[in-house]
This record gives sequence, structure tokens and C-alpha cells, in this order.
Amino acid sequence: MLVVDDSPSIRSRVVQKLETLDLDITEAASGEEALALTLDHTFDLVVSDIEMDAITGVQLCRVFRGDPGMADIAFILLTAASETKTRFWGRNAGADAYLAKEDMDEKLLPAIEQIMAGRKPRLSMRPEVKGTPLERVSAVLDHHLFEVVVQSEVRRLMDYVHDRDEFGDKVLELAGEVIGCPYLVLQLFGRGGPSYAIRARGPWPEDKPTAGLAALGIPEKSIGAARTTVASDPKYGSGPHVVGGRSHSCEIRVRDEILGTLQVLGGPSCCSPSDLRSVELIADALGVLVKSLFLVEETQLLALTDGLTGLYNRRHASKRLEEEIARARRNSTGLCVAMCDVDHFKAINDEYGHAAGDHVLQQIAKSLTEYVRRNDIVSRWGGEEFLVIFSEIKLAAARIVAERLRGRLASTPLGDEGPDKISVSIGLAMLRPGTTADSLVEQADQALYRAKARGRNRVEVAGEERRSRGSLRALQPSADAEHEQIGRK
Repeated sequence: MLVVDDSPSIRSRVVQKLETLDLDITEAASGEEALALTLDHTFDLVVSDIEMDAITGVQLCRVFRGDPGMADIAFILLTAASETKTRFWGRNAGADAYLAKEDMDEKLLPAIEQIMAGRKPRLSMRPEVKGTPLERVSAVLDHHLFEVVVQSEVRRLMDYVHDRDEFGDKVLELAGEVIGCPYLVLQLFGRGGPSYAIRARGPWPEDKPTAGLAALGIPEKSIGAARTTVASDPKYGSGPHVVGGRSHSCEIRVRDEILGTLQVLGGPSCCSPSDLRSVELIADALGVLVKSLFLVEETQLLALTDGLTGLYNRRHASKRLEEEIARARRNSTGLCVAMCDVDHFKAINDEYGHAAGDHVLQQIAKSLTEYVRRNDIVSRWGGEEFLVIFSEIKLAAARIVAERLRGRLASTPLGDEGPDKISVSIGLAMLRPGTTADSLVEQADQALYRAKARGRNRVEVAGEERRSRGSLRALQPSADAEHEQIGRK
């Protein structure tokens, strides 16, 4: 073992204490001498003073922990200093134990026995140690400085936690500066996810981007939630296909909660040990930021959604309807809205209680969300009313969807504490030239009232008189065909 102290009397006292352990003891009067000795000798344990000239005990411990050739050496720091800062440094230097010198007689030997229990001697497995003491100190300090700067830059991304897409872009932009792999993928969970941000600097099939995502291991069902930035770099080659090679993934977490992953992929010359360490460093620093992002999303979602059903609330649905109307007119596509109302809902509350009524609304919200397409919008308009916005659809197809939706809701399982079954009435309206969002909803509402007046459990279309069943059957073939072409969720 190695005893390091710039005081001969203290070294002598420590050596005298350790002689009872029958150890081969070497002494060093400074941190520089201790590092020089490691070039020619193998040590299993170092006991060092914390305060020395030039290289201190803290710095010496940091060098040992940062040098692969010495990282496994057991290290004990001793201090006589009462200064709070010195004790803080001692506790956080990476040592296996930190002892006050006044406690050395009582605690040093038990600490050594506990640390060395079960350790194998390093004589038979000593890694090669290279470089002068100054070079090794410089390398370790440079390594730590790099880590501090990277972690500082990651923390600066706190400015972007209000927007998931922008946050993902900024994370991968920073990662791309310190990681030499051609493909970087950030996956985030949370209420706003799962989502993927991809930064591709190698060959990317822009004509078939899904092929590139598949090569990165992104599930097909998640392709719609993938955001790709292609920043071609000649040093990674060219061609239409994503290159294979090594990959490395690190979890982003806060304590035991997994928030996402940071993954790098690349050819055989990429994903070097320094790259992999940088991935781990960034992923570790991202935990608190990603948690903050999720909390922001949660707050935003609470402002946009109905607390009971989790659907968009009326205010946000009105905003989305305005946006969808503008998009439909810009792209010359169809748009319809359906106002759905639970029949005899007051009687359900009166007979089974409000808890049962709430459960009915939650089950209807779940069925609506599962049935409509991904680009359709479902909201709780108020009370027992739900508004569905069908984008890019013609009236005939929307009517067939509404009829099927009515049937599906009638078969929604409701549990044992409410009615055996329910029915809904639906009013359907189509966007026409000059129609505003308010007037479109009003038309759907009037059609709903007509459905209620005509016996409930039916669909009525705004601006139409009652159609015969034969007329509905005549509409159905072409409407079915159009609806089947629309990708369902």
C-alpha cells in the first residue's frame, strides 16, 4: 500500500498504525511523488493526507479515479482541517473512505478491513499505466472539464422545455457536437409521447423516410410521432440507405422513473468509447430537464382537457375547429362535425347516481377516442355532449361513420353499477362556403335536437329532411368505399 503525506511525523504515525496488518508499505512525501511511484509499482490501497502542496489529496484521488489504470485502487483520505469546504471536498472526492485524523487511531484499521474485504490483489491484473505525472493529471483534469462543460450546456436547454419538438432538436444538436456517430435518436415518454427526435448525418432515404426510421429500430406504429432532421455530412458517406454498425442506448431517468432514451447508431468506425461516455453523460444530465418538460406538458394539458374524460375541453375544441376549417378551405378538403348526446342521461344520474353517470361519460369518451381516426378530434362539449371533428371527409362518408359510431356507443360496456346499455343521438353538419365555426356547431346542434325529437338513438344531418332507408342504402356503397380508404387509428 501507499501512504502519502507531506508531514514525516504523520506518515510515521500512519505507517506505525498499519504495521499490525502485515502490509508492504511505501511512503510518498507529495502527490507528485505518489503518481511517479505508480509508474513502477502496483498498489492495492492509498492512504493520503487531504492538504498538501501542489497536488492535493483530493486532486490525487480524482486522478486515480479518472485514470483507467488506477481507478480500482482503494483510496482513503485523512484530514486535520476543520474548515467546512475542506471536509466537503474530502467527502466528494471519490474516495472509499474519509476520516478525520483525530479519529484515525480508532477508525482507520476498521475502515481498511471493510474496504479491502473480498478485493483481489492487483499484482496479477495491473493495467499498463503511461505518461508522466503531469501528463496524467492534465488528462484527468481535461476529462473532468469536458464533463462539466457538457453538463452545463445541457442545463442551458431548460429554456426549451416548453416545447417538446424544439427541445428534442436542441438536445440532438448539442449531442451532435460532441458525439461522432452519424445517427442520434431521442425517445421521450410522458403524456405528450412517446415521440422520437432523429438527427441523421449519414445516408438517409429521403424518398422513403420510413425505411430510414425502420433501420433505426423505430416501430411502425410510432412513425407518425417521429421528427427527423437530416443534416448530411460527407464524412459519413453517401447513398440511399442507412448504414448499419454499432449502437448504444442510455436511459434518461429521475431516480427509478424512466423518462426516455438517448441512442446513437453508426458504422464500425463510430461509437468510440469517448462517444459512448458522452452519450451516458448527456443522458444523465437530461433527467431533470425531461422531467421539467413533462411537468410543463402536464400543466398545458390540464388547461386544454376535461378533467373527467381526458378529452379536449370546449374552449380548446373551438380553437381546433377554427384551425381545421381554415385548413379545409386552404386544401379544398371536406370537413364535418358531429354533436353526440347521451339519451336520457338525467334518468341515469337519478336512478344510478352521479358516479355511475360519470362512468358512462368516461366509457363513451374512451370508445370515441378508440374509434375515430388519428387526425379526427374528439372533445367534451359540455354535460353529456361530445363534439367530434371529422377532417378530410365528405358528408356521405361522415354519415356512415356517425351511424357506426352510434352503434358502437350503444354496445359500450358500462360495468355493473350503471345501466345495462345506453343510446346516443347524433347531429351531423358539413362545412359549406360561408359557414363559420359557430354556425357549423349550431347546425349540428339543431340536427341533434331533431334526432331527439324523432325518437332518439339516431343520426340526423343538418339541412336535410328525413331520408328513407332506401336512400340511406343508396348512399352507403360509395360512402363505405371512401371511408375504408381512410387510415383508421
